[in-house]
Amino acid sequence: MTGTSEPTPRLETAHYVLRPLTLQDATPRYLGWLHDAEITRTLEVDGPNQTLQTIRDYIASHDGTQKFLFGIFTKDGLHIGTHSFRWHPEERYATVGVMIGDRDHWGRAVPLETRARILEWAFGELGCDRVQAGCFSVNTPAIYNFRKQKWRLTGITKGFAVIDGRNADMLHFAINRNDWHA
Repeated sequence: MTGTSEPTPRLETAHYVLRPLTLQDATPRYLGWLHDAEITRTLEVDGPNQTLQTIRDYIASHDGTQKFLFGIFTKDGLHIGTHSFRWHPEERYATVGVMIGDRDHWGRAVPLETRARILEWAFGELGCDRVQAGCFSVNTPAIYNFRKQKWRLTGITKGFAVIDGRNADMLHFAINRNDWHA
């Protein structure tokens, strides 16, 4: 399949459920993550200016055909983060991003487990050839996770942002279908 006309799927892992976010998921809890400077420190988001309405607008901007927004939920239904996924069917590549908003789940390999399931879906069901992502050079956990999953560093944009008063580079990573299945 080289595209999708089906609704955004519900994906499961051993510990988590990934499902499309709905407008009802725009909660004060989610907003609190965006207002938390430590959580948004290495994200490209204007956290302090977010409102419940901007979250609703962001959720609504994902069409479930090329732009997907998965909520990451524990098996008992606790919303702990998000995965964004942008599919470019003509070029057969996608971009992915993750935010773990619930600090109690930091350091628990949530991005590794949930992103692996998204990669399986992208390569297996969408017909994707390559997935790319990025992170700031100061985001050591993200760099560790990309390397652990065998993503390749494909480029560096020097001085992309200022974080903690210092220039931070944007690191660009990619993984292709063959490397993922190897």
